[in-house]
Amino acid sequence: MDVETARAIEQLGDRLDALQVALRSDCAEIRRHAEMLFESLKNDIRILAEGFATLSAKLDSGRR
Repeated sequence: MDVETARAIEQLGDRLDALQVALRSDCAEIRRHAEMLFESLKNDIRILAEGFATLSAKLDSGRR
């Protein structure tokens, strides 16, 4: 293998390493964002469930 080809392969390896680091960073950021969204959604579902429970209790007391 000539020097030029070896150097090109080495540079390609370096670029692949950098890409791998960037992708890992992006995945971690996406995961944090998804966790925030899921937590927000969980809170919204809890609020809805509490509202339905309150409404159900009011309807049950009105039927008696």
